[in-house]
Amino acid sequence: MAQKRRQKKIKKRRYGIFIWGLLLLAAAAVAVFSFYKIGAALTEYRAGEKVYEEMEAYVTPEGISSADGSNEGSGDSVAGSGEDGQDAGPGIQVDFDSLREINPDVIGWLYYPSLDISYPILKGEDNDYYLHHTIEKEKNFSGSIFMETKNSSSFTDSHTIIYGHNMKNGTMFGKLKRIRDLKMTEDDRKFWILTPEKTQLCHIFSAQEVKTGGEAYTLFTGPCQEFVDWAKQLCRSSVVDPEGITFTETDRIITLSTCTSNDKSRFIVQGLCQ
Repeated sequence: MAQKRRQKKIKKRRYGIFIWGLLLLAAAAVAVFSFYKIGAALTEYRAGEKVYEEMEAYVTPEGISSADGSNEGSGDSVAGSGEDGQDAGPGIQVDFDSLREINPDVIGWLYYPSLDISYPILKGEDNDYYLHHTIEKEKNFSGSIFMETKNSSSFTDSHTIIYGHNMKNGTMFGKLKRIRDLKMTEDDRKFWILTPEKTQLCHIFSAQEVKTGGEAYTLFTGPCQEFVDWAKQLCRSSVVDPEGITFTETDRIITLSTCTSNDKSRFIVQGLCQ
C-alpha cells in the first residue's frame, strides 16, 4: 500500500510538472507573439513616417526651388497668393505636379505650423481606402490625411471634412488634441489649405469632442440659414474661445477630425475659411 501511494505521488508530481511546462511554453509563445506584434507595429509606424518625411521634399519655403528644381508652373501653389492678396500666408509652396505624379488623388496640402502638422490631402472613391493606405497606395495603418468623399475636391462646400488618424507617435492628427493645451494666440488659430489653384487661410473657432457621426458631421447642399445655426451651436460647445466670431450663409468651414480612445466619440478642430 505504501508503495502504491508513493507511485501515485510520483505520477501526480510528474503530471504537475508537465502542466507547468505546458503553461510556461504557452506563456513563452504569447510573449514571442507579443514581441512580434510590437515589432511589426513599430516597423509599420516607421514606414508611414518615412513616406511622409519624403513628401516634405515637395514643400519648400516661398521663393525656393521645389523638388523638380523649379518653382514655376501651374502646378505650384505659392503661399502668400491668397485671393485678396492681403495675407502673407504660411510662407511655403507645394509642388503639386510632382505629388500628382506619385498619386493623382492628391487634392491639396494641409499646413498647421503651431502643431507641426504638414501633410498632403487625398480624396478616394470612398472613406475607407486612405484610412489605411499611404499616398504611395501602400497598405499602412497610419493611412493618409483625406477628404470626406461627399465633399467637393475644390474646397468650395459650406462644410468640408478632413480625416486623419490619432497616431500615438504624434504623426498624422496625433497632435490635434494638443490644441486644448494651447493658449490660442493668433498664430495658434491659423491653419492653411493649399491647392494648385489657391491658398486658403482657416481661422480656428471651435475644438471639441463630439459624437461619432453626430451633428458636427452635417454636410450642406448650399448656403442656408441652417448652416449658420449649426455653426453657432458648435461655438457654444467649443473648448476654445470662438472670440465672438460671426457667420453668414456663404461662409465655408473646414473640420479636421480624428479618433479618440472611445469609438463613440471623435475630436474635431474647425476653421472658418478667409
